[in-house]
Amino acid sequence: MVLLHGLGRTRMSMRRLAKAIREAGFRTHNWQYHSRLYRLSDHVDHLRRSIERFDEHDTPVHFVGHSFGSLIIRGATAEPLPFSAGRIVMIAPPNRGAGIAERFGNTRTARWFYGKPVRDLNQGAPSLDRLGLPLGEYGVIAGSHRFHLLNPISYINAIRGLECEHDGTVEIENTRLPDMKDFLIVTAHHTFICNHPETVEQTISFLKTGAFEHPPT
Repeated sequence: MVLLHGLGRTRMSMRRLAKAIREAGFRTHNWQYHSRLYRLSDHVDHLRRSIERFDEHDTPVHFVGHSFGSLIIRGATAEPLPFSAGRIVMIAPPNRGAGIAERFGNTRTARWFYGKPVRDLNQGAPSLDRLGLPLGEYGVIAGSHRFHLLNPISYINAIRGLECEHDGTVEIENTRLPDMKDFLIVTAHHTFICNHPETVEQTISFLKTGAFEHPPT
């Protein structure tokens, strides 16, 4: 299975999650890419070229992505691959963009900090519509903790007085995608949601069963 980190991060941000998935019995490839240097479509093409070389003819390949990494996975798995696409877990994905990119994405600071992909993260951006939908089963985990001291965007959204539910960076409603197999909200912040124990547990649950473990109602 393949893990992809988010924008401006490295594969180290997925290390804890990758370790837990590996201990659950999956072979893992924690993919490293230069997130800030290329547009979303370029990253999608790069991932497809990389995974098309996988020698996986009989075993489905699963995917787990955080934030921007989820979008790359979404685009790369929207068309048939040489192997069977397994289950996909998208963690805090801006599937419909992010309001912060809509508001500040064209500023010089945002372009310097986030690089070329920031233009692909506006709400309703054509680049998001062109991604299509994954061919495998996919579930979405969204976060609901609004503020973290180490995330500058948390401060901006707090000053903006953003009233809708969000994880400090991405609005929960913008994480949703048609035909999701399952959807779950955890009390975690966008930046560190992959390290949250519930995220780790629920990701493994979906990879194994195709569903999250929801509390009884």
